[in-house]
Amino acid sequence: MTKGRLEAFSDGVFAIIITIIVLGMTLPDTFTAASTQAFLWEIFIFIEGGLIIGQFWYSHSRLFDKVTTISASTVLFNILFLLILSLIPLFTRAIMKHPDMTAPIIGFVITILITSVIFQLLHHAAKGKDYGMDNWKFRISSFIFVISLGIISFFAPQISTVLFIIFPVAGWIIQLANRNH
Repeated sequence: MTKGRLEAFSDGVFAIIITIIVLGMTLPDTFTAASTQAFLWEIFIFIEGGLIIGQFWYSHSRLFDKVTTISASTVLFNILFLLILSLIPLFTRAIMKHPDMTAPIIGFVITILITSVIFQLLHHAAKGKDYGMDNWKFRISSFIFVISLGIISFFAPQISTVLFIIFPVAGWIIQLANRNH
């Protein structure tokens, strides 16, 4: 398989995931205070999910900028990565519709954690054994942060969801800072 085919397929899946998130939103029939507040919540969740998907896409594209050959294990981990990442619209929709429930946030947290682990396996498969973990300090701190948000969601689901925006924003700041070095 060529690198271009893998990148094109992956880019298509990323685009579809973001599209599915926006298609999960519903425009209110009437704009009462309550329906407008619910719609603004959906927009916030869409932006949060989009930033997370965008960060995974950016990390993915940076990884494959440096890869020259594609092994079967790289293809396998890439497919697993995209499959798990494709669950994000399911949980963003559930968070949009049930902002006071813990279960959708826990599903979201588990999806992010599994996606992150598979991305590290993809990174290892694409770059080789001697390359190590991609930005391991950020990955471990992100892992701890996401687990903490899962724990907070048992007590304050909406606060946990709002704090989740820190995850992609911090990731983008670190990615952009690393890109300048």
